[in-house]
Amino acid sequence: MFLRRLMAFLATQGDDVFIESMITCFAAPVTRGLKCGALLNLQRRGADLRPFWAASKERIKRALSLEFAEISSDERSILLLAYRDAPLLEALSSEGARELLLEYGYSDGFTSPAPYVNEIIFRFREGIQHEIGLFLGYPCEDVRGFIENKGRNSKISGYWKVYGDKTGALKKFKEFKRAEAESVRELLERIRPECGALAV
Repeated sequence: MFLRRLMAFLATQGDDVFIESMITCFAAPVTRGLKCGALLNLQRRGADLRPFWAASKERIKRALSLEFAEISSDERSILLLAYRDAPLLEALSSEGARELLLEYGYSDGFTSPAPYVNEIIFRFREGIQHEIGLFLGYPCEDVRGFIENKGRNSKISGYWKVYGDKTGALKKFKEFKRAEAESVRELLERIRPECGALAV
């Protein structure tokens, strides 16, 4: 319900408001400390969002205390990795993540996530890299399971495909969905004077 209201409001707004609102809402699990990163595909029919993103990214970065890495961009869409340094480095330094990244030819022992981020951006030039799940806080066993099963045979599917702990994943799915819904509600409350019938 909140998402429908948000989309109805954004349909009346410019591309700058669209970008900021989409990032605020869909990076909410990151800004609320529930996961280390989020992959955001910013696109709007008939709009080239790159000029608006270039003009607003530093302000959004400061407002949300996030880092952004552009995985790819063209006139149709901007694919962003939104993250926070310390949680991402912690996730990528875990035993399971380190083992998988080493298998895929990543270097090791960095004191910041920047080298890992730069490497996956480079690799995305050849197409999607499934180890991106590690950058998004997905469990290592699920990332490995997805790669080894070529995306098939998962126990359940939600924010990611689950091959390991189904109960833990379902709990996370609910937490992420709640964070996004709360973020949408807060955004709509802030713009209540402007949105008339969309007011919560």
